[in-house]
Amino acid sequence: MASIRALMVRDMVTAHPDEMVADVSRRMSTNRVGAILIVEDANLRGLFTERDLMTRVVGDDRDPQRTRVGNVATREVVTIDVDAPLRSVLQLFREKKFRHLPVVDGGKPVGILSTRDFLEFLVEGLERYIDESKYKTELAEGIDPYDHIGGSYGR
Repeated sequence: MASIRALMVRDMVTAHPDEMVADVSRRMSTNRVGAILIVEDANLRGLFTERDLMTRVVGDDRDPQRTRVGNVATREVVTIDVDAPLRSVLQLFREKKFRHLPVVDGGKPVGILSTRDFLEFLVEGLERYIDESKYKTELAEGIDPYDHIGGSYGR
């Protein structure tokens, strides 16, 4: 059974809780990510998302140059274990209605998974399954699935 380890993003973009929101937001933009893990001493301290920026900084009229990201990040972060089955991810995304899920191993952050990453993984797997099913069906019917590539092989 496939686990989260197979599809999580390992190149985590992180920030220290004392960094300013403006700097962290620029890092998010540069790395083209919608969430950043707040890490201190290798421990996950929070998750800062585009939604946090809009609601807790812009919406509350805070100065991003003077606001520490640790003060506005989501602190009670739901995580998932790196070896959890994929079905667990889908359940969490559906129940909690969030788009970013930190992945932990022994309680330490090792990656992050977004709904976009998860959806791409599912679509690629579904496409592979459909292609394989079509191939097997054509073989069973006596059709050469590769006949269109090189012609009729002398027929």
